[in-house]
Amino acid sequence: MTPGPRFHPPAGATFWPAHTAFWLGTFATTMLVVRAFGPALVDPGWFIGSRCVAGFILTAGLRALARSRGLIDRLGVSKVGLMAGGPLAGAVAMALAGTVLGDSFGGTLSSPSGAGTAPARVVLAARFVLDLLPLAAWSAAYFGTQLLRDQQQTELRAFEAETLSARNELDRLQAHISPHFLFNALNTIVACRQSPDDIETITQSLAKYLRFLLRPTTTLEPLGREIDALEDYLTIQSFRFGDRLDCRIDCDSDVRRIPVLPVMIQPLVENALKYGGLDDGRRLEVTVRAFRDRDRLVVEVGNTGRWLPAAPAGSTQTGLHTLRRRLLLHAGPAATVTTTEENGRVLVTISLPLDPQYALQPATEEATR
Repeated sequence: MTPGPRFHPPAGATFWPAHTAFWLGTFATTMLVVRAFGPALVDPGWFIGSRCVAGFILTAGLRALARSRGLIDRLGVSKVGLMAGGPLAGAVAMALAGTVLGDSFGGTLSSPSGAGTAPARVVLAARFVLDLLPLAAWSAAYFGTQLLRDQQQTELRAFEAETLSARNELDRLQAHISPHFLFNALNTIVACRQSPDDIETITQSLAKYLRFLLRPTTTLEPLGREIDALEDYLTIQSFRFGDRLDCRIDCDSDVRRIPVLPVMIQPLVENALKYGGLDDGRRLEVTVRAFRDRDRLVVEVGNTGRWLPAAPAGSTQTGLHTLRRRLLLHAGPAATVTTTEENGRVLVTISLPLDPQYALQPATEEATR
């Protein structure tokens, strides 16, 4: 199912309520601090309120500047520069304005002893600190959130690009495999053209197998689906090669529901038929086993014969490389494909880590079909 369009709130829908709440909270907090420690302010409400209003306007301007990418580029300022320099410049401007305007901007700051006004340098330093603290807190909260969001978006875009690339490669590899299967099956029908009964049986098996190959696929499918399709494929091949071919499939019932990559085993069986010695007139035995080994799914495809000492283009090595690449894209290095040759038999083993989420699910009719 294709996800619906995401809702994106307007640009100021969350900023302005949060911005207003921040400065109201700053006003209330500062008033509590002033009343608790009792500095000698002629009018603390006006002193603090005027600075909160100025801070509200200044920080709104910083936000507008940060959102104007063209203006930032022309000024040569980054968001980090705004986060560090904006509050500092604003605090200096507000402190100087308070010193110049005096009572009309921020009230008069008296000495703690009540013996008159404090020295000018003390007043300027106090106003600078009082102005800088809320501006720095707002800047850290706002620009910090922006920088974190930009980093997350960058990582998300990189992840989506990597996922899309992996999915495109996986689709390309699967598309490369499926026509090859179809051509081999059609050649089998041609080989049995003299027997109408055999052609009917082969056609039915081929129809079910094509339904498996040509249906819309998902990233993962129950193992049982490919096992059933593989039985149809081997039925076709048994009519083609007759007594020269002996095939056996042994799949434990509890692993049929485990999700795996589609068309994962068939290339190995095809390689066994192609390179196992049938063209030399020798009898070929092919076995397929699927079972659970503790916390891993193991699939073995074996055949009589010998491993190719040299791998020409298009040989079994190409199929194994494709399979290893698909498994790496799906499960990472935990998925392995190994090959062994002993006593006149070749064995290819796929080992995948089991996901407990699927391993513990009860089998369903759909999963085992």
